[in-house]
Amino acid sequence: MIAVTQPRRVAAVSLATRVKSELNLPAHSGIVAHQIRYSSTTSSETAIKFMTDGVLLRELASDFLLSAYSVVVVDEAHERGVNTDVLIGVLSRVSKLREKKWREEPTGPVKPLRIVIMSATLRVDDFTANSTLFPTPPPVIHISARQHPVTVHFSRKTVSDYVTEAYKKVCKIHARLPPGGILVFMTGQSEIMGLCRKLEAKYAKKKGGQKHARQSVTRQVKPEGQLCPPVRQTVS
Repeated sequence: MIAVTQPRRVAAVSLATRVKSELNLPAHSGIVAHQIRYSSTTSSETAIKFMTDGVLLRELASDFLLSAYSVVVVDEAHERGVNTDVLIGVLSRVSKLREKKWREEPTGPVKPLRIVIMSATLRVDDFTANSTLFPTPPPVIHISARQHPVTVHFSRKTVSDYVTEAYKKVCKIHARLPPGGILVFMTGQSEIMGLCRKLEAKYAKKKGGQKHARQSVTRQVKPEGQLCPPVRQTVS
C-alpha cells in the first residue's frame, strides 16, 4: 500500500477524492481512500491511502516497521510542523531497519521502505546534506509546472478581520476588473465556507438565482487541500 501524508485533514480528504476522480474510479471504490480522525474510507482493497501525519504516527506506535506500506509519501514537508519533522526522523530509522531485515532475509515478508518527501518551497539541502537522515544523499527531482505573471499589491495597513477584508477585495475585483477566476487562500474550512456564504448572499439575485450563485462561488473559493505550485521539489 502507498501512504500519502498531509498536514491537514481537509487536504487529505480532498486529495483522495481528486485522485479517485483522476483514476476514473467510482465514488464508492475503496482503492483510493482517506483516513483522518473520526473518519476513514479504507477497506481491504485500498492501494493508496491519504492521511494526516498524525494518523501515521499513531500507526507507528503499534507497528514500527509499517509493514502494511511499501511507499510513504510525505507531502508539504516545507511546513516543518512538529508531526512532520518527527515523522521524517522516525521514517529514516524505519527505512534503515527494514533494509537491514531484508538483507538478512531477502525472501522474508519484510521489504525495503521507499520514502518520498515532496514540497514546492523546501530547502532541499536540509535533507540531502543531513547524513543522520540519509547517509547517502537521495536523488532530487524537480518537476516544473506552468508559470504565470504575478503582480503583488500590499494593503496600506494590517487589518484585524482579514475575512471581511478578503470579502471586500473579492467584491472590488469582481466589479472593476475583467472577467476571470478569483483564488482566495484562507486558514481553515470554516472561514472558506463562511466567505462562500457571504458571496452567495451578495450575488444570488444578480446572477439569477441561488443555485447559479452557489456554483459560481464554489468554483472561486473552494477548500482545496492541494494546489499546483510553479516548481515542485521531490526528495526520494
